[in-house]
Amino acid sequence: MKSEIPMSRGRVLIVDDHPEILEGMKMLLEMEGMDVTTHDSVITLPLILRKADPEVILLDLSLRALSGEAFFKLGRERVLRHTNALVILFSGRPVAELAANAEEFGADGILPKSEDAMQAVARVKTWIQQHRSLQRAQRMEANDVATGSASASAY
Repeated sequence: MKSEIPMSRGRVLIVDDHPEILEGMKMLLEMEGMDVTTHDSVITLPLILRKADPEVILLDLSLRALSGEAFFKLGRERVLRHTNALVILFSGRPVAELAANAEEFGADGILPKSEDAMQAVARVKTWIQQHRSLQRAQRMEANDVATGSASASAY
């Protein structure tokens, strides 16, 4: 008889330098069955990404050592080349400012720290589903290209 391994309800990386925020959000997401990794800096983020393999990254913009803003200015592509996770700006800044930052930096979404806890969890679940849908579509497209069925179906 084959042993069934339950599928995670998502893999989330939270990058924030406030221990209370990290632990509180981690606890909420783990209660929903998600695998959560926390980290307090973007400096060693590439190493953490390889280990955690997140589907969603909640990134604070106001980190002390190297801010999330500086992170994006360094080049999201260079730092995040080891992941295809959705990057969500996670900040206490006003929503309008956070939305403008997300557009400017090319983030995939925003999550204000003032968000109701259950609403925040629901939004993270939605992003995980969005990530999984994008991954499925990319695999199907790659398979179509590899088998030549994409060009065949175009005719």
